Amino acid sequence: MTSNGSSSLTPIINEDDFLPLVHRECQEFFSVLSALRGGQGVLLGRAYYFTLLQAAEKLESFLDDHGARTNLRLLFFAELVACVRNFSLAGFQLYHVLDRYSDYLGGERDTKRRDFEKGATATLTYFAEAITRFYTALLAETDRLAIRVQPSAPDMEKWGVKVTPRLPYTIAGEEAEDESERIVAIAQAYRRVVKSFKTHRFHRKLKAVSLSEIIPSKLNETLLAELESQLHNIQSEYDTHVRGGTTEKNNGWMITLRGLTAIPMHLFDMLRWLVHFYERHENQIRKSDVKSRVSDLVDDINLIASITDFGLGFIGRFLAEGNEVAERILTMYVEPIIYELPLPQPQGFHARPATYISLIVQEHGTDAFLLIDGKKYNCRSVLELLEAGGALADQGARTVKIEGDRRTLDDLKILADHNYCEDQDIPKDLNYLRILRNM
Repeated sequence: MTSNGSSSLTPIINEDDFLPLVHRECQEFFSVLSALRGGQGVLLGRAYYFTLLQAAEKLESFLDDHGARTNLRLLFFAELVACVRNFSLAGFQLYHVLDRYSDYLGGERDTKRRDFEKGATATLTYFAEAITRFYTALLAETDRLAIRVQPSAPDMEKWGVKVTPRLPYTIAGEEAEDESERIVAIAQAYRRVVKSFKTHRFHRKLKAVSLSEIIPSKLNETLLAELESQLHNIQSEYDTHVRGGTTEKNNGWMITLRGLTAIPMHLFDMLRWLVHFYERHENQIRKSDVKSRVSDLVDDINLIASITDFGLGFIGRFLAEGNEVAERILTMYVEPIIYELPLPQPQGFHARPATYISLIVQEHGTDAFLLIDGKKYNCRSVLELLEAGGALADQGARTVKIEGDRRTLDDLKILADHNYCEDQDIPKDLNYLRILRNM
């Protein structure tokens, strides 16, 4: 009978009777893990990490089905298996980006690519070292539990890093219905992800001596999953409505944007599993002997560097480049119109109204220009707006013509209707200005 008086419908297996079952189920897992002996982990590629995570997921599921993580005798063993799974998932995502980098962003070896490959190699070396320490601890646990491990010799050749040949791109491009509208929507959605990334201040380096300073208060699994999902939705929309179409065949910027969607998406997934590892297996929210033993196996300095310097750092760099590409694409699809708007009163385009105009233009991601005597002043630039303000003041002008996308000009009109917030609060329709001016 259970403590509440009801009969348990789940049979209980004796620990000693369960261990032979563990022996049977863990052989494949240890055979794959044994490939890490001799420090060869960094030489193994995506195929190895995929095989390892499959073996770890299979064993972890078996242990969870039998309640191993609620049994003190099996708890540490089960936690170590889960740790291997987390790092193998992170390694698989990172190797995926490395393997597909040329497909995503072309074959040129620019500075960013060299920096990324250098950082990725250091991060993968750390992953292999961490998994190796988990492996050593697992072997010690099998000795304690009297589980005899007999791993078969791993086939190292099939897991070696290799370049997979690709078939030629021969799809005949056809324009899909409403393709232009889809492309604009995709570019706008991308810019919203970048804005969210900046809102959480991830574009600035997170400085932390310990992960407890930033996880989960500033960075957590839920937030990373949300950002990853937003990029996944963009990629799915692209693949459904743009890939293989006329625009993609004729516009290299579209293919670039697709690559700059995929890379940070996979890096967010990598980070999600590293943060999950810390939140689930290492943090001190719930102190336990097992968490302390897991923590002793992890080099926290390298874990912090993998999450902040490498992960968030390169996500920020790729998203910044993607934002520029998205704005370029939006500009291609803009049909510019001209509004005539009043000048700010009483001082004209000084710093504050110029800043608000610049922020609105940056928010929409398309170009807008003040038109004065045949000269265009870029509304993205506060300095050019101040220069334009001087020219208008010399003329004694009361209005100015602005050229740009209708959505941008509509917001600029709202700003002008409120005298550029010189003597009025920011209107509700422009609430985003409150966020942007503080970023």
